[in-house]
Amino acid sequence: MSDRLAADEILGKAIHSVSALGFCHVAASYLVVDGHLLPGPNPAPTAQDHDIRPLEHPDAELPPTSPGWRYALSTFGDSGELNGCLVLHAHTVPSPAQMIELHAMAGTSAPGAVEEARGANQQERLGPLPNPPGVDDRLRILSAAVLRLENRTSIQNALNGTLTAPLGQMSSRESLLAEVLSVLTGRPVCTEDGFGNIRAAAGTKSGRPYPRPSAADRSRTAQLWLAFGLPVQEPQGLVALVLLDRDVLGAMCLLENGRPYTAEDVFALEYGTRLLQVELAHRRSIAQLELKLGRDLVYELVSGMDEEAAAARAGALGYDIAGPHHVVVAQWQPPRTDDSIVIALRRALRELQTPALVSRRSDVALAVVSGDPRNTELFNVAARTLRSATGAMGIGGPSRDVSQLPRSYAEAMRALHIRVHSIDQYGLTRYDQLGIYRILDMPGSEIDLSGYVAEWLGALQYNDARRGSDLVRTLAQYLDHGGNYDDTADSLAIHRSTLRYRLKSIRQITGFDLADPETRLNLHVATRAWRLRPHGRPEASHGSDQTRHGSTQLPRIDLGDPKPDGF
Repeated sequence: MSDRLAADEILGKAIHSVSALGFCHVAASYLVVDGHLLPGPNPAPTAQDHDIRPLEHPDAELPPTSPGWRYALSTFGDSGELNGCLVLHAHTVPSPAQMIELHAMAGTSAPGAVEEARGANQQERLGPLPNPPGVDDRLRILSAAVLRLENRTSIQNALNGTLTAPLGQMSSRESLLAEVLSVLTGRPVCTEDGFGNIRAAAGTKSGRPYPRPSAADRSRTAQLWLAFGLPVQEPQGLVALVLLDRDVLGAMCLLENGRPYTAEDVFALEYGTRLLQVELAHRRSIAQLELKLGRDLVYELVSGMDEEAAAARAGALGYDIAGPHHVVVAQWQPPRTDDSIVIALRRALRELQTPALVSRRSDVALAVVSGDPRNTELFNVAARTLRSATGAMGIGGPSRDVSQLPRSYAEAMRALHIRVHSIDQYGLTRYDQLGIYRILDMPGSEIDLSGYVAEWLGALQYNDARRGSDLVRTLAQYLDHGGNYDDTADSLAIHRSTLRYRLKSIRQITGFDLADPETRLNLHVATRAWRLRPHGRPEASHGSDQTRHGSTQLPRIDLGDPKPDGF
């Protein structure tokens, strides 16, 4: 037992000395006990390495199992007997000076000649032992160690300065950290968030320098990082991850530039990654605190929010806010003051496998949706969840980044407004499918449109109001159907002869030639505008009670054949 404890102590000292070198790390350890090779306690190998035969070959380079360098390094006791073996890993092959330093600091060379009492058999088993380094070699090793420590101290000081230095033209601490690391290593540098989106870059050309890693690629990188604790060699370069409780917060990458990586490159990358971890962990803690205080992220996104803050707070929720998004708004009748619409909308998006952030604003549920939401399916699934189809949804146009979300929200509200104030008030309307309604329903256009409608349809409106006829609607349907008599008669549920009589009356009242292309265009636009304004009361455009009181409530109007997914 005492021999085993002594062997453990010798092996532990060797592990500590080698770990301090920095250019390699100890992946596994083995002890020689009673002539047998046994796994050491720390770090213990996950499985017996069949390439290691320390009793036959004290020091040998091993076949690589992954990109990099593997080496079996023997350790010896005070009397020169073989004590154990360390399995070393490194990304690059150490230089000759580093190998000399490795053997010296690990204490692997047997002190002096092997005692004659060990006998010839043991001498043969151990094989020829390397001679201890001379004075000149030791001086060279010490000089190299001092130079390495000075270099690493300067690297640390330069990177530490990014925490307090003024940003200047840099947009964030991440950008400044990437720039300094790029200067120190002479390589392009990129930092990523937890979803693989590039957050900062230095020394690279415009555009993404490498493809975005997939979820499977990032998972594999995380497993290698956790297994070895060293930067992972990927096609784009060396990647170091920022982990917090096994959750990937971000990554830092030293890109390939045709030169081999040095030990100083790896040290700078690892130290820079630790500083990045401090920055990202601080942002996450602030974001989580803000969420606990009840700040509504969705409300702030659609109201206008800084992109960096939005990414940090969305990341705290495990949501990727980068990339195209749409804003979706929903309202059900009768109005609901609870969260039932929010819950239904969230469940519908989850069922459709559409990532989204969902919240509520007054009686309207709103969602920031990744990608392009599915039109009819979204409304139908939400209606099924609520067990009610008496609702309306509006979808805004696409936003390429966070700064465009307020515009998408305004468009979604306009689409919802037009849907709610139509005869077919229940269903879903997309802003990018509104066509000419996007122009006719522009804020502040009421006066001009009223005059335009009065100019082209005023006589027909007056006739409808006085006689109770339906000539304006007849003209609208006739123009919508491209002058097709059968389709127009079917949509109005009247006979062809009745339609002919109405069209004759329209020509007589207005004096317009419906065959003239320019006249037809103006009348078609006027009928579309009429659908968005009070009709049947021509005096409304000249100051009705509704207009004088400033009401924004629009009457329900017929937009033609009902379509569940828009106009």
